[in-house]
Amino acid sequence: MNKNFFLCVRKLSVCYGKKPVIYEVTFGITRNQIVAFVGPNGAGKTTILKAIGGLIRPVKGEIIFDGQNIEKLPVEEIVKLGIVYVPEGMNVFPHMSVEENLEIGAYVNRNNLAQKLKEVYEIFPELEAKRRINAGSLSGGEQRMVTVARGLMAESKIILLDDPFLGLSPKVTQRFCEAFQTIKKQGVTLLVAGQHVRRLLTAAGWSFLIEDGHISLSGSGANMLQNPHLQRVLFGNVPLVIPGIGKPLD
Repeated sequence: MNKNFFLCVRKLSVCYGKKPVIYEVTFGITRNQIVAFVGPNGAGKTTILKAIGGLIRPVKGEIIFDGQNIEKLPVEEIVKLGIVYVPEGMNVFPHMSVEENLEIGAYVNRNNLAQKLKEVYEIFPELEAKRRINAGSLSGGEQRMVTVARGLMAESKIILLDDPFLGLSPKVTQRFCEAFQTIKKQGVTLLVAGQHVRRLLTAAGWSFLIEDGHISLSGSGANMLQNPHLQRVLFGNVPLVIPGIGKPLD
């Protein structure tokens, strides 16, 4: 595999108990990308993210980040290296302020805390305006901003986002897509898995279709949206709406 990849996953296999979930998955990610993992429910998208983040131990294979094998490292060490997993439905600490929630994200490295907060508020100015308010009083979309921003506070190089658009309105989802582009420009790579396929593939520079624990297709987000196999698997051959033509995307 190309040595220039920022993140290399080689022949990764994961089991839950004795049940295989991921089978010898191999792929590479370059720096400063938005990468989408799409596929049917139960295909293995979340498992891949959790394995990279250290929450699940593979039974086989390698995960190489910036030249270092990390598949056997504890989660805290992986976070220190710059990989942060943000799970589906991750909650805020409701009785703490927005800023206190964000500061918790910097627990592994308290250096340059003021600068980190400044950078996060530039991405999510909505949070700066409410930084002294208890996070539990925020809207669902604002609370999701807090959980993503908290991941950034760890000086992340890669953020693993599991279904970040779950339960959000189309308007708020679009706001996150814009924020993801800003995060990418700041030098952070995003690996995003979820069910909002059209949104994810429209935002992603590169993408993978996961089926039955393996990668069945890969390509740019735009090309994958038009792929007949992906359409058949995820949309049942329902015609796609192209951005800018017809009805808005979901």
